[in-house]
Amino acid sequence: MNIHVLQTGSTLVSSAVPDRSSHRWGLAYTDLFQRRSKRICVPVKAFLVETEGHRVLVDTGWSEACVSHPLRHLGFGLWFASEPVISEGEGVPAQLEKMGLAPEDLDAIILTHLDCDHASGLVALKGAKHVFCSAEEWAEAQTANVRYRSQLWEGVDIACLEMADDSAAPFGKSCDVFGDGSIMAYLTPGHTKGSVAVLARGETGYAAFVGDDSYNRHSWEDQKLPGPLDDADAMKRTLAWVRGFSQDPACLGIYAAHDPEGPQGGSGL
Repeated sequence: MNIHVLQTGSTLVSSAVPDRSSHRWGLAYTDLFQRRSKRICVPVKAFLVETEGHRVLVDTGWSEACVSHPLRHLGFGLWFASEPVISEGEGVPAQLEKMGLAPEDLDAIILTHLDCDHASGLVALKGAKHVFCSAEEWAEAQTANVRYRSQLWEGVDIACLEMADDSAAPFGKSCDVFGDGSIMAYLTPGHTKGSVAVLARGETGYAAFVGDDSYNRHSWEDQKLPGPLDDADAMKRTLAWVRGFSQDPACLGIYAAHDPEGPQGGSGL
């Protein structure tokens, strides 16, 4: 199994985004009524996974439209809450090109959820063979929820993951994406209604791609709730599930989209 970490710049956010306990006010993660100079900078990553003959991109990171026109690309609300910082050549398509790859070489893109910093780069990658998110996430994105901006996936054919009942899954639902056990998607609500985590299996173990189910190792070690939440109780269950990976010898690494330290282990890392 080969894993390529594709950092697409970073984002400037309130410190309450990765840890809502850092502020008393429940909406502090929006950065309202806070000095922008106090924001923290966290990376925005996508992950290219090659295993068992499949090439899969987990999330898309920032679009390079954010280099010159971030406000136009994201709209004021999303731009204000999650200010993008990205330079030319940091978008996923440019990084794929350096590896001799094109979007058409991707067997699938799996979106852990549809927040802007995970779906911003999607349109430029629409040549991928398949693009997936959960049915729960797609349904929520059709509502008036201010977290979602439909322009970010305009013209992209997004299919819903075909979840099956799974008693071993944290919320009872999983999807065997290619039918061979190599790429598994698990429903992990909490951060959003339809968040998923992706487990990629190789010959020596598995890697977990957790999106925003955990922002960094402190999230799962100390069970820190993030600022943006759909369901706090579900988020606690998801965090506990992710913590289990760190204690599993078969886990080759936990890959979180905004972790400044890079992949964290299970003891198999």
